[in-house]
Amino acid sequence: MGYLLNRAANIIAARFSDELKLHGINLQIWRVLAALDHKDGQSVTDLASHTAAELSYLSRSLADIEKRGLVVRVTSSQDKRTVRLSLTPAGRRLVKALVPCGEEVESMALAGIPKADVEAMQRGLQAVYHNVVAGTQKDVAMGVNRKLTVARRARQRTRD
Repeated sequence: MGYLLNRAANIIAARFSDELKLHGINLQIWRVLAALDHKDGQSVTDLASHTAAELSYLSRSLADIEKRGLVVRVTSSQDKRTVRLSLTPAGRRLVKALVPCGEEVESMALAGIPKADVEAMQRGLQAVYHNVVAGTQKDVAMGVNRKLTVARRARQRTRD
């Protein structure tokens, strides 16, 4: 199953990346913009979890995105040590322009699949993600990679 998921995700990403290039951005920048459009004011750690990016890579990308004037860092009013990221008006305009492109690629990918099957697939993929994040006791003995650690921390914060 992992092979098929990866294969489908890679070809969908490649197709959408072609659209993004026309707007001068890449898939990583899109993921940040889309995640902030979905929930503005995220911390870098939350954003790393939502975009499936390594923190170090994401930090470098954020510097570029800020230079482009698409995102701004805002110090939290509740905790001065916490920095939140927000879309700028230019970032919001870019997201608004790109959403139809993403919807077109998604429609292409899902063509011919009944709506009920798409809904079941979405539920199934969410369950797969949560099952893997939850892991097993064996994970504790083996240690886990950074992406899994970040996903688990994000899950824990949403429970608190």
